[in-house]
Amino acid sequence: MPAARRVATGERMVSVLFADVRGYTEMAGQSEPAGLTDRIATLQRWAAQEVGRRHGIVDKFAGDAIMATFNVSGQSVDHAMQALRAAIAIIDKAALAGLPVGAGIAVGPAVVGNLAESSNISVLGEATNLASRLQARSQAGEVTLSEEAYRRVGDWLREQGIASEPVELELKGFAQPVTAHRVAASTQAAQPA
Repeated sequence: MPAARRVATGERMVSVLFADVRGYTEMAGQSEPAGLTDRIATLQRWAAQEVGRRHGIVDKFAGDAIMATFNVSGQSVDHAMQALRAAIAIIDKAALAGLPVGAGIAVGPAVVGNLAESSNISVLGEATNLASRLQARSQAGEVTLSEEAYRRVGDWLREQGIASEPVELELKGFAQPVTAHRVAASTQAAQPA
């Protein structure tokens, strides 16, 4: 990855995307390490490309997991749509490599910036935790959207004929059940605007 990008620290409305390979531990136990490493490296390259072409940044890769943030500059209004399209593209491309991926997206205010010298960009706020929890509840081929993320992309999903399913989820760290929407990934939805 390139050297750490510098971003002025401040609060912004962001879309946070988490994506993760389903069944990775079992897969690792049944695959040759070198072959699985190549597939994960390919997934990471594809994820970086898909996030970058939609004006997001990859915050980190953690093995088979990806965290990306959209609107770190605070100048985008369609960041939820860009995050959704990136998630769907990542899921579709991962499937080509035999990697079943699920994703979660949440929108909300966060403090964004480099909090320490030569550190990665940090994104601190409830949206980060919510996106992570939503991703954990997504099946392979699904993107689970927070209520705010869905509010921003729901009309477009309906226009495209892409079904979503509302769900109530009990999530660790959240006192009340969280309303979310599940969307099945499709190549059509991943196409850039």
